[in-house]
Amino acid sequence: MNFGKIKEFVFEKKVYLIGAIILVVGFYGLKKGDHQENAAAVQDQVMQSSTSSSGATTNTNAVTSSSSTTVSKTVTCDISGAVKHQGVYTLKNGARLQELIEAAGGTTARAQLKAINRATLLKDQDKIHIPYKGEKVENVAAAGSADNSQNNGSTSSSSPSNQGDGTKINLNTANVTELQKLTGIGQKKAEQIIAYREQNGSFKKIEDLMQVSGIGEKTFASLKDQLAV
Repeated sequence: MNFGKIKEFVFEKKVYLIGAIILVVGFYGLKKGDHQENAAAVQDQVMQSSTSSSGATTNTNAVTSSSSTTVSKTVTCDISGAVKHQGVYTLKNGARLQELIEAAGGTTARAQLKAINRATLLKDQDKIHIPYKGEKVENVAAAGSADNSQNNGSTSSSSPSNQGDGTKINLNTANVTELQKLTGIGQKKAEQIIAYREQNGSFKKIEDLMQVSGIGEKTFASLKDQLAV
């Protein structure tokens, strides 16, 4: 037996075996590296998706918060007194008293314009009264500033019809709706009272109410305790 050839044969096989092992280990290492890269890529995608979702939620919350604090674009005010069409009007936010007067058809010839500040900035739910000539301005709520305390016109959050004793209706400041609170006074008579007031000026005493058509001594007696001037 030739031991030299056998030894040479074993050595060659050993070389092939080691080479095969190296190839297998290298292939496995490459596969493992690819797997780790893929896993890292997937993790990055998940993190990006989470960040994007979080950003979208933040933006949505910001929009919701912004919309909830949106300032109203309009103001609604009630105007009475020496204007052609007393009532409730809605104007754009930032409107002035002059714009409200124009919406009400303008002032009547009996309006006491010196007693009001037509540049007054209106607020939502303001109660406006335009005084008549001869009307005592001190009986009219002061007008116009944001807190209704420093002004020159006739806006007020309180009703000017209650300027008399207790809860009496002021014949010189009440509008149609307020006059109908009087006993026996409906819309038609309330309108007649205002028409008389516009044509003849302020009531000097409550008894002057009997000068209005349809209001006699009997009617006056039933509501005189509810009246003021």
